[in-house]
This record gives sequence, structure tokens and C-alpha cells, in this order.
Amino acid sequence: MIYDKYIDETGEMLNEIAMNGFEDSQCGDVQTNGMWTALILEHNAIIQEDDQGFFDYKIFDTEQEAQKNYDRIQSGLEVRWGR
Repeated sequence: MIYDKYIDETGEMLNEIAMNGFEDSQCGDVQTNGMWTALILEHNAIIQEDDQGFFDYKIFDTEQEAQKNYDRIQSGLEVRWGR
């Protein structure tokens, strides 16, 4: 059985960007950290996938807001996992 892990067309598009290596930054790992996160500044977006294959995204009003939230997520992973 195949489950559609994408929320909608926007989620699919953002995931496609990241899977093709066009994200601006990424952190985490679903196997090590239980969560993978990517920043896509062109769309002011952050996408995340967890170790269960669930996908989510959030679009922010500005690049700065997206970057700030991504930095917070990245810092949290570094503190949590000692990196």
C-alpha cells in the first residue's frame, strides 16, 4: 500500500525542489535525529520530514522570517544531538 505523504501541490513542489538539491540549507537526518529539515528561501519556506515519513511545510511572509525559524530549528538539533 502506498500512502501520499504530501499535503498538497505546494508541498509536492517544495519537496521536489529539495530532493533535486536546490534547497538553500538542510539539517537533521530522519535516521539519526528523527527529523530532516530544509530551507527554501525562494519560496520563504521550511519543509520537514520525520522518521515515519510524514511531511510538512510552512511558508513565511519574508525570507528573513524563514531563515530565523530555520536557524532556531538547526540550533535545537545541534544542542539536542551535541553537534
